[in-house]
Amino acid sequence: MSVVKVNGIGLAKEVTAPVYGRQDVGYSPGGPMDRFSMQIGNLALGNYGLAPALEIIAVGSIEFQQDCLFTLTGAKRQEARLLEHRSSGQTVVDLAHGSIALARKGDCLTLGPPEYGFRTYLCHSRCDAENLTDRHRSLLGRTAPRYSEICSVEDPDNRVRVLRGPEWGFLEDPSRFLEQPWVTTRDMSDMGVRLRSFSGGFLAAKRREIISAPVNDGTIQLTAKGPIVLLRSRQTLGGYPRIFNVIGPDIDLLGQFAPDQTMRFTEVSLDEALDIACRKKRDIESFQQRWGLGVLAS
Repeated sequence: MSVVKVNGIGLAKEVTAPVYGRQDVGYSPGGPMDRFSMQIGNLALGNYGLAPALEIIAVGSIEFQQDCLFTLTGAKRQEARLLEHRSSGQTVVDLAHGSIALARKGDCLTLGPPEYGFRTYLCHSRCDAENLTDRHRSLLGRTAPRYSEICSVEDPDNRVRVLRGPEWGFLEDPSRFLEQPWVTTRDMSDMGVRLRSFSGGFLAAKRREIISAPVNDGTIQLTAKGPIVLLRSRQTLGGYPRIFNVIGPDIDLLGQFAPDQTMRFTEVSLDEALDIACRKKRDIESFQQRWGLGVLAS
């Protein structure tokens, strides 16, 4: 039985670790859009970093079908509340973002619109509410630090960092892509998001089609209607020029962009991208170690 059930109409799904080795038969690795947020939530509960969690864009309510400890990471929600059903009656508990709370079977979680971000992660760890272990008691009520205190590798200018793609040279003036702001459109899904120029212009290109070739998470394709940034559930091949590719550590950021938000890019070298990836990995390891030692406490 699943730990949680979404009631009513909503946009939410269970996500787990990406699965590699199937791209030759048309399956992308997939996984959570914002891996970092999901890893932090799971590690805070003592789970494997990419243990199954609920990835939420919009829901009516979520019912807990088993006793568990849980936490919310990623996009911070307004009015996150737990409706507790007890023999003595119902109680509404306000939840702090990133805090660890206890839910019993039958309790319901309600979430308002995002205060920031786009995708929220509900991470959970089964327990017996009447007989909590010492480990569960030690976690209950603790709150993870803010994202900026855990992740040390954000771009100082809040830009999404990219590498040149194989067809970078197809652009008449590649600097135009980097120098102007882009707006996320409502033409988005877990496969990717289409961008439009903030000024309404188009990128001049020598060619806008190629023989279908492999694409990756974060590949930026240039189509006749503008650039598309591919996300985790992308296709495995594409027939549009691959002008840039978002670096791995910044792909998580793409999953937190809602429609009609401004995005800017900056180019980095391969050595810089590898260094950022190593530092982000160390950030996750540091969180796990310090949290486990009780150094990171609310």
